[in-house]
Amino acid sequence: MKKFILIPIFCIYGVLFSQNVKNDLVGYVEEHYSQILERIPLGKENLYGFENREMFQNCEVGTPIKMLRIKNENEIEITNEWRVPLLFNGNPLTLLTVLDSGQNYEIVNIGGNILAKLIDNYNSDGKKISYMLRDFRNKTDYVSFELNSLSDKNFYKIEKSSASYERISLDEIIRLHNINE
Repeated sequence: MKKFILIPIFCIYGVLFSQNVKNDLVGYVEEHYSQILERIPLGKENLYGFENREMFQNCEVGTPIKMLRIKNENEIEITNEWRVPLLFNGNPLTLLTVLDSGQNYEIVNIGGNILAKLIDNYNSDGKKISYMLRDFRNKTDYVSFELNSLSDKNFYKIEKSSASYERISLDEIIRLHNINE
């Protein structure tokens, strides 16, 4: 009987903890993103999704996405990285890569303006992407909406032409990853 009570308590704690981490992360990014944007070379703003430098002042921070990777060629691992979209008038412009050391955050990269727009196609009907899995070997990205589960068959391949809502399992992703060994 105690096991059945503890499981929902841990699930609720996990959701609340995850939400607190996201809130802390968003607060950090809101406070520090302007410093990163100022590092963009003059005249190169369009490479990062901006039309001009004035847009830097009116950005909003989007919903953070936790990054996953394929570990040991047969396992999925949660990383210490987040992708955080910067929005202008509600439209994604670029992605910030933020490292989470457990003690603090650090913005380590900016870019991916095309990817920012592509993943936004998957955010709809109140569902926001929770995880993004990058398969570096096949240059393919996958997204998931599941908050607390990395269960099988809940990922979607990011397509350049349109949002693909065909589910793919983690086993299938790993098989595709290992096929060219």
